[in-house]
Amino acid sequence: MDKNIPERVSCIVIGGGITGLSTAITWAKNNPSDEKPVLLLEKEPGLGGYVTSFKRKDYLFDTVQLIPDSFAVLKYFGIDIDLKQFEGYYARIFLTDTTTGKVKCIAIPSGVEAFRTFLLQNYPNDEKAINKYFIYAQKMFDELFHLKVEPTFFEILNILFKCPKIITQSSKTFRQFLKRFHFSEPEISEIFDVFAAFSGLPSERVAALLPVSAMTVSLQGSYRPYKGFIEFPHKMKVRLKELGGHILTNTTVEKILIENNRAIGVQCENGKRFYADYVVTTIDPKVGMQKLVGKELLQKQSPSYARKVDTAKMSASAFMINLGLDEEIDLEALGFNCGYNLLTTGKGIFNKLYKTYEKGDRFMSKDEFFIPVICPSLPLGKKNALTMFVYPASVGDWCTLRDNDYAAYTKKKTEIAQHFIGLVEQYMIPGLCKHIQVMDIATPATFVRYSGSPTGSKFDMAPYPTNFGKNRLKMRTPIKNLFQPKFSHGIWPCLQAGIQVVDMIMDRKIMGGNSRYG
Repeated sequence: MDKNIPERVSCIVIGGGITGLSTAITWAKNNPSDEKPVLLLEKEPGLGGYVTSFKRKDYLFDTVQLIPDSFAVLKYFGIDIDLKQFEGYYARIFLTDTTTGKVKCIAIPSGVEAFRTFLLQNYPNDEKAINKYFIYAQKMFDELFHLKVEPTFFEILNILFKCPKIITQSSKTFRQFLKRFHFSEPEISEIFDVFAAFSGLPSERVAALLPVSAMTVSLQGSYRPYKGFIEFPHKMKVRLKELGGHILTNTTVEKILIENNRAIGVQCENGKRFYADYVVTTIDPKVGMQKLVGKELLQKQSPSYARKVDTAKMSASAFMINLGLDEEIDLEALGFNCGYNLLTTGKGIFNKLYKTYEKGDRFMSKDEFFIPVICPSLPLGKKNALTMFVYPASVGDWCTLRDNDYAAYTKKKTEIAQHFIGLVEQYMIPGLCKHIQVMDIATPATFVRYSGSPTGSKFDMAPYPTNFGKNRLKMRTPIKNLFQPKFSHGIWPCLQAGIQVVDMIMDRKIMGGNSRYG
């Protein structure tokens, strides 16, 4: 913790996740620390938010599965992180028929061209549709480089001319987007659903542009840090300190100070106040705007923005089941050195899970399931660590149960974990249970505690078409000098968002107002 923090700084950043760290570093790189210092405030003891690693006994577990190529941004920051690139298969889909017990493994190769070739070889009847899809998807992705965060009138005209595909698909879901290509093979849709799942939403709900971008970027190169994902916040913290930035952890912001509709600083729960020319909040927007600013003030200043905050959909929460396995199991021989594995019964099950979640119910079945499984330790030569993500999940009574009856809380989460472990053992990893040495289970209550989000959202704002792109909450809030960077979820988008917001404050001196860095 920085012991020499001035009461007045130039910029205060609320939240020490990747977006907050990116914002603070970008500010410190572009402003002299003695004249315009930046202060980063974080409620937890450590930085990084959801991007971290933790140990249980001798096993290292990551909370993130992989990242696409982020070297340009890291170079801009002046940060060097040793990353391991995934080779061979990018992902595998274990398409399961619970009636017959048969499992078909569909292995997706790394590289966009290799993926296209794979589809052409396996689904020759859809050759025309496959080629058409890849041409269209690449052009759509390329249009991203013409987008502006806050376009002027003439830039809007340019976007209309340069980005016709993005504009055409902006209100469509990924499933609606796929229908334009008329694939005849159902398995192709199951394969493309993997890229939608990275958003935390099924194809029937996620904005079309996000899976298209995820596919293009991730297949070009996906990585993991050799020392675990905790390396990201650690290296970013070191760099921020080198640039003269101030960091204060274990500090919860109670409210954002506003005078004459201008943000002037923050007040912390301990009563301490800090003042600044600019305030940037990177936390859950419903907390940042409705609690720290206040619903009444926001409504008075901008009813439309207040309504957008109120109706913005946050992503679902999740269960994360981490298993430390003995050395007798050969995960490499089982193919788990790829980036991502998905055990699913297919046929729209992920969308069905969401329908159940939205009703407030929990869906657990031995006949229908959707379970992402990763082994982050294997490509790095570390001890066998397996992680399962189970979503969507709602907070429900998890926080109450954890706080009031921890024994019942432990029993309940263990029962859920054992259900999904059993399915993975039955269809993906024979004999899994006998190799388990360590089990750690995160519930929605865990995500609430670490994020401060009352919904325990795992992916921040959910990328529905009405909640994404031009329909997202604007970074420039109705409160003068108060900003809220929201680009998308994931490490790379969070790095982008931090640069974007400082570029906005500094009149486009960094990115020229562009949506993407680079």
